[in-house]
Amino acid sequence: MKKLETLNLSYFHELQQFPDIQSNMSLPNLKTLDLQRCRNLIKTPDFEGLPCLERLILLYCESLEEIHPSIGYHKRLVFVDVSGCSALKRFPPIIHMKKLESLNLYYCKQLQQFPDIQSNMDSLVTLDLSWTGIEIIPPSIGRFCTNLVSFRLEDCKELKRIEGSFHLLKSLKDLNLSGCIGLQSFHQDRLVSLNLPQFPRSLRKLNLSWCNLGNGDIPSDIFCESLNLQLLYLSCNNFSRLHSSISQLPGLKLLDLSDCKRLVELPDLPSSIAILYAGGCDSLEIVRDLSDYKWLWKVSLLGVVKLNKRVLLSMLLEENAVKDRFMSVLIPNVQPSSIYTKLVTLQLPHNWYSDFSGFSLSLCAPDFYSISDTYRIVIKREMSTDHPEEFGEDHSEKFNNDLGPYGSESVATDYSHESDEDSEQCIYERVGYVPFSSLRHIPWFNPTYTQNISFQITDKYVYTKKRGLNVELVRSKSKIGDLNEHPIDYSECWDEEFEDKKTFEITYDSQSSETQISWNHW
Repeated sequence: MKKLETLNLSYFHELQQFPDIQSNMSLPNLKTLDLQRCRNLIKTPDFEGLPCLERLILLYCESLEEIHPSIGYHKRLVFVDVSGCSALKRFPPIIHMKKLESLNLYYCKQLQQFPDIQSNMDSLVTLDLSWTGIEIIPPSIGRFCTNLVSFRLEDCKELKRIEGSFHLLKSLKDLNLSGCIGLQSFHQDRLVSLNLPQFPRSLRKLNLSWCNLGNGDIPSDIFCESLNLQLLYLSCNNFSRLHSSISQLPGLKLLDLSDCKRLVELPDLPSSIAILYAGGCDSLEIVRDLSDYKWLWKVSLLGVVKLNKRVLLSMLLEENAVKDRFMSVLIPNVQPSSIYTKLVTLQLPHNWYSDFSGFSLSLCAPDFYSISDTYRIVIKREMSTDHPEEFGEDHSEKFNNDLGPYGSESVATDYSHESDEDSEQCIYERVGYVPFSSLRHIPWFNPTYTQNISFQITDKYVYTKKRGLNVELVRSKSKIGDLNEHPIDYSECWDEEFEDKKTFEITYDSQSSETQISWNHW
């Protein structure tokens, strides 16, 4: 036992009290103690008997009432997860935990007081107090946790005041106040004269969703030029307009206004904006000319019916096609104009590479869940020839120069027909643009000869079969060079909303010669 480094007793429901380590056994080298989901555990051991402990996991120990006060003096602990301990009312005072990097108290819903921090915690990077009953954030957070990077207070509905000097948190990048509906810093009255905490310049992500914010509840000075904010979440609030000073945020990449039911118009946005979510804004009437925002490539306007779909898509498609970037847009299908099917075979003309820049993909679905899912589209090369007539009778149509519904070029296309059983009204539409340069790593994608290419939605990863696909070529606005000489610069297509998931991921299987596009808008 003296050599033991990891002890895993997770799901050991018979355990009510950990043995007295000092008298019954010695664990001088134990580094990880996992007691997660020991649902009858009432209290923890004395941590003085675990001098080398680095990781303590008490996740969802629902009966846990007491954490031994010796934890506050532990010098080796790096990671402590007490989330889901719904009976815990108090976390012991933190006297000297100089190596602690992560403290997770998520969903300790009876916890009403912020942990009493009495010394510097220079190593603390992540602090999660979401879904707790905490009422006040004391000044100690700004005084002793100056290297904090992520601070989560999501759905702390009892939170009334933030007294911490947030501007002292010089490394803070992610602050989540979503669902803090009782925060008096926002909802000021005659008895309260508090202001929003002054945010540090390092802040990169701010979540103020579900905070019951109305017009004027967000002071204009929150949108200051000195703030390096990149992601701002304001969804599910009650304001009808945002202060125009939001356009002053110099580096804002993502703005989420989803389900702001009273929002009437979009404000002028920062020129840096890349992603805009405004789905579910039922009252939205004024959508400005989005072509002014040269980096904008990902937009959601589901539920916004007072818009000209053709104009909107043409503006976005033209800008992103010129810059050789992806595009992903969710909109209501208020102006149906395309044929959607499961399988599309596209005949590329002789001039496909010189005259066109990429593919426009349109996905259609009858419900929200099927359009918001991750779509996987398999691309195959059907055949290759220098003579279009050799493609056969079904593909002998001549190419025409009529504009498609989004300003793209219509070409000879073969649609497989669905049965009436699979046919259903198209309510939602997802439109994307995939530039040729993003397919440069595919061996058969060769600009020197004509090809037939098929596009098919796979059923393996989606919840419904009631959806369709439309594919068109997009005419090039400028001369394109060699695919290998000018690879796409993905850094221009800012896509850092989720660390582990990109909007478009393209993979190639050398054995089957299949190319798969994974398209996840969220």
